[in-house]
Amino acid sequence: MPEPVLDRPRYLSEHLSDLRKGLMRSLVAVAVCLGLAFWKSDWLFGFLLHPFNTALAKFPEMSGKVHALQTLTPVEAFMINMHLAAVAGIVLASPYILRELWVFAAPALKPGERMAILMVFCLGLFFFLAGVAFGYFLVIPMSLEFLVRYNLDYSFIPQWTLQGYYGFVVNFLLIFGCIFELPLILAALVSVGIATPAFLSQKRKHAILGIFILAAFIAPSADPISQVIVAVPLILLYEMGIWLSYLAVRRKK
Repeated sequence: MPEPVLDRPRYLSEHLSDLRKGLMRSLVAVAVCLGLAFWKSDWLFGFLLHPFNTALAKFPEMSGKVHALQTLTPVEAFMINMHLAAVAGIVLASPYILRELWVFAAPALKPGERMAILMVFCLGLFFFLAGVAFGYFLVIPMSLEFLVRYNLDYSFIPQWTLQGYYGFVVNFLLIFGCIFELPLILAALVSVGIATPAFLSQKRKHAILGIFILAAFIAPSADPISQVIVAVPLILLYEMGIWLSYLAVRRKK
């Protein structure tokens, strides 16, 4: 039976050529998706302003006083529109970009490493998107409602700018997207030997206390209901992190 023919080692120039081709294809995909996102800029602005309009709808007494967000420079709306289109274009093109990166890097990985990287990436993406959705659909509307009511209690009329509102929304989405990576962070700490599943389980009470303290800072208002709404998902994430850490230990063994 003949010996299997092994692939010959590839030269550095060939790897660089493949990388350059992948980058060019990725840039074309980003350009196409960016153009599509800019074409649908009305939908993007509607998505951005939905929490603001939802919050204002709960204050009919403000009718005629606050109609929309304000712009302070001639190019403010256009620049934010371009930034939104760029972000949306990269997000839309990200599956193709990741595919190009995977095709380039996968041959250098062992089968076990490929499976581990795919699992970590899929879980990381899922947790990040879950955090973004939690912030967009729950925390941001609650925060805006609280801030509008806070202004009205002191007889202030909110006249917010588009730039300020855009930064507020983006920061919240990024914060909650990163916070929801807690299970992977705990599993990573266990994988490198900094912690153990037993230690995480033992410190559960301390973790819950710390989560409620954190919720007191990031909750949209000081009432206990808002803090519980923010804290409960974080506690569930901590429990999920313990479960993932057990899986990481088992896989390592």
